[in-house]
Amino acid sequence: MAEKIKLGVYGAGRGEYLVASAELNGFELTAICDYSEPLLRRAKRKYADRKIAFYSDYDDFLSHDFDAVIVANYATEHADAAIKAMASGRHVMSECMAMFTMAEGVRLVEAVERYGKVYFFAENYPFMRQNLEMARLYQSGDLGRFLYGEGEYIHPSTVDQRVFLVSGPKHWRSWLPVTYYCTHSMGPVMLITGTTPVQVNGLIVPHDFDDAGNGPGSIKIDDCMSILMCTMDNGALAKIMPCAKLKDHGNRCRICCNKGSMEWGQGHDGILRVHREPFDCPEGTARNSYYHPTWPEGFEIAGSQGHGGADYFTTHYFAQAIREGGKPKIDVYMATAMTAIGIQGYKSALQGGAPMEVPDFRKQEVRERYRHDEWNPDPARHRKGYPLSSILGKIEISEESLALFTAKRKAYEEGL
Repeated sequence: MAEKIKLGVYGAGRGEYLVASAELNGFELTAICDYSEPLLRRAKRKYADRKIAFYSDYDDFLSHDFDAVIVANYATEHADAAIKAMASGRHVMSECMAMFTMAEGVRLVEAVERYGKVYFFAENYPFMRQNLEMARLYQSGDLGRFLYGEGEYIHPSTVDQRVFLVSGPKHWRSWLPVTYYCTHSMGPVMLITGTTPVQVNGLIVPHDFDDAGNGPGSIKIDDCMSILMCTMDNGALAKIMPCAKLKDHGNRCRICCNKGSMEWGQGHDGILRVHREPFDCPEGTARNSYYHPTWPEGFEIAGSQGHGGADYFTTHYFAQAIREGGKPKIDVYMATAMTAIGIQGYKSALQGGAPMEVPDFRKQEVRERYRHDEWNPDPARHRKGYPLSSILGKIEISEESLALFTAKRKAYEEGL
């Protein structure tokens, strides 16, 4: 049996939920770091019978003995944490997003190249059963060339559900523009078709003040929905809907090719539909086939893990890259392109949908254009020329709304 890969987890919320999948794939948890005392308290209770070290300081955490780090801290702080981990000699699996600014993307790419450690981007939605099957079908060539795709991630929530996810008005989920959390939508399109976005046009539906759910806890952003229309490197178009709050919870992926199409999503109960026109339908093949895809042979255990089994595959491919070398399944260049559509898409939306480049950071001359681009919507870093979190400008939080949310969050943390 292969030697265990010693693992540190940065982020006792999302990161801790990945431990079971990681251990199924040959990792051994040795340390957990988080600056949230309630989350650390919960983790200490869970692992009370194991020799796990706990840290509240990331630099101290990196002094511990492990080979690899799962970076699952705040989504807007992944890049710097990943760079520090690689500089300390660790392999990194980074949660979404890959970076928060375009300049961070340049630094991240150059750190991967400089330190030579594995960087795997933990975008898990491409590894849902339906998306794995769509990748298999597309890569067989039977459906022809990719022309148009759709990726949707729709996740409405109540105030009580947001209490679990948001610590308060300074938390990134309270102010991050709706276009930014885009990799769950773009990831499947890229992994199924092998294409990469090169341009994006963004549009946003403004904050819905008539939605009672947009009261406590969802205060500063246009969280109804946005559209990112992406031009891919083969000339295809992909319509991407990042983390929308429409009342239509679920995911969708649709891939249209020049010999047929396939899709699954809301209302399909996990059923994949594969369609061919009569004139493109090989003899003995149904025009429309509907079925529940199964797990690829040998991966049935994935079904027991989070996000419909998709969490298993991120840690599987991370371990594979560490043990076998070679190009990670989702490498740093894919990760930065997948993330950049949200940043550039927000720039586009603020300019009425104007086209924006999605840079290829493999190219040195492209990196130089973005090396100092720290444009971002973080209220704590706001300065002249930087955007606010809504296309409407500043959305105020009422004292009543904030007090209600704060009380609910306090009760939640006390129960951890």
